[in-house]
Amino acid sequence: MKKIWFKRKKYGWGWTFGTWESYAVLALYVLLLVYIFRLVDLGSHSGSDTLLNFAPRFLLLTTALYLLCWLKGEKPEWSSLRKTQDKWGEEKKGLRDILRGGGVAVIPTDTTYGIVGSALNERTVNEIYRLRKRDLNKPFIVLIADKKDLKKFGVIPTEAQEKILRKVWPGPVSVILPCNSERFAYLHRGKNSLAFRVPVRHELQSLLGDAGPLVAPSANPQGHLVAKNISEARAYFGHHVDFYQDGGEVTASPSRLIDITDDTEKVLRA
Repeated sequence: MKKIWFKRKKYGWGWTFGTWESYAVLALYVLLLVYIFRLVDLGSHSGSDTLLNFAPRFLLLTTALYLLCWLKGEKPEWSSLRKTQDKWGEEKKGLRDILRGGGVAVIPTDTTYGIVGSALNERTVNEIYRLRKRDLNKPFIVLIADKKDLKKFGVIPTEAQEKILRKVWPGPVSVILPCNSERFAYLHRGKNSLAFRVPVRHELQSLLGDAGPLVAPSANPQGHLVAKNISEARAYFGHHVDFYQDGGEVTASPSRLIDITDDTEKVLRA
C-alpha cells in the first residue's frame, strides 16, 4: 500500500502532517528558505532588492512543496469544508443515509474501529473486500440490531442455539451460525455459515436499526495493524471511504468468536 506522508485537513483545504517524512520535508523547506534568503540578502543593495529577488524563489520552492504534498498525500476534497460541515452537523442522519445508499464508512464499533457497509448490498461488500485487500475466502462478521435480523439471512436458530444466543447477546461475542442460502454466497464465500454479533452500544444498535445489518471487519488492510483512531484509518483508506466517524482513541480487542453451527459452543477466538 502506498504510504501517505501528508493527511488531508479535517476542515478546509490543504494538508497536515501524517508521518515523520512530512516533518522532515517541512524542516528541509524551512532550511532551504533561510539559506536562499541569506544568499539573496548578501547580493542585494537594499531591503527592497532582497524582497524582490527572494519572492520568485519563495514561490518556486512553495510550489514544489505543494506538488510533493499532492504526490505523497491524500487527495483533497475541493469542497471539503462544506462537505465536512454537512457530515458532522447531522452526523447520525448522514451516516445512516450513506450506508443505506451503499456507501462505506469507518466507525467505532463495540470492539475496534470497523470499516462498515450494508451486508445486504453485494457491491458494497465486494468494495470493502477490495479496500481491505482481504482474502476472498474469509467471510466478514455481520453486525445486527437484534436476534430477529437473522431471518433476513435465512437463518433460523435451533432451540439449543437460541439458548446460547440469549447468553452471549448483546455483547462483544461473534457467533457463527449456518447460512446455506445461495443468495448470500457473496457473504459466506462458500462456507455456508456466517458470524453475527449484536453489539452492546445503544448508539450502534440504533444505527443498525436504521441502516440495517452491516458487515464490520476491523479498519485495516489485511496484514496491517488495526486503526486506533480516525487519522490512522484515513492513512489506510483516504478518500475511498465515504464517511469517518470520530470516536477518539479505540484500543479494545476484537470480539470473541464462537461456532455453534452444531448446537455446541466451540471457541475459535477467546
